[in-house]
Amino acid sequence: MSSTHYPICDLFTSIQGEGGLVGMPFVFLRFWGCPLSCPWCDEPRHRDPGCRRILDLEELLVEIQRQSPRLDHVLLTGGEPLAVPHLDLLVSRLKERNCFVAMETSGVGGAPPPGIDWITLSPKTPLPHFPAQRVNEVKFVLGEHEEPAQEALIQWWARHPHPLWLQPRWQGSGLPRNAVRRCLDRVLAAEGRFRLSLQIHKWLDIP
Repeated sequence: MSSTHYPICDLFTSIQGEGGLVGMPFVFLRFWGCPLSCPWCDEPRHRDPGCRRILDLEELLVEIQRQSPRLDHVLLTGGEPLAVPHLDLLVSRLKERNCFVAMETSGVGGAPPPGIDWITLSPKTPLPHFPAQRVNEVKFVLGEHEEPAQEALIQWWARHPHPLWLQPRWQGSGLPRNAVRRCLDRVLAAEGRFRLSLQIHKWLDIP
């Protein structure tokens, strides 16, 4: 039995509903916990102690395999996967199984380990030391009103070549009209530099 343990919130199979891998099936591994406390987080269960369970490395690999035995795409999310100890060991073992490993991260908590095939960065704070060359796409979730700190981050990342997605922030069971309008206006004004993401899994009412 391994002495390496991981805090898990959810483990399920679904499709990626946003960004550049939209529509692709994945085994989703949602870690518990995050160094940030964003009040509008769309997955607050990762802070609920009742949703936290601890699995050692071997147990976790078995459960990932059980989720979908023939699916070799795994998406690490949270919470914040980069804040999870021993993430490098898990990624290494998944790569030994020839898995395609994707990750959604705020960039806070540590450096991404080797072996991750696709990194979706959703910055909430300045990340002066984050290795921009490791990023495959950048995503910003826009609310109904402009947030100066977020606007500064958008402008900084817009200077990089990565695909940059703007995604309206869900509120309750729907999308506020002004958040949608803000994203549409920005995407159209950027003449192809920004893209629109709409979280199709929420429209389909699936995980």
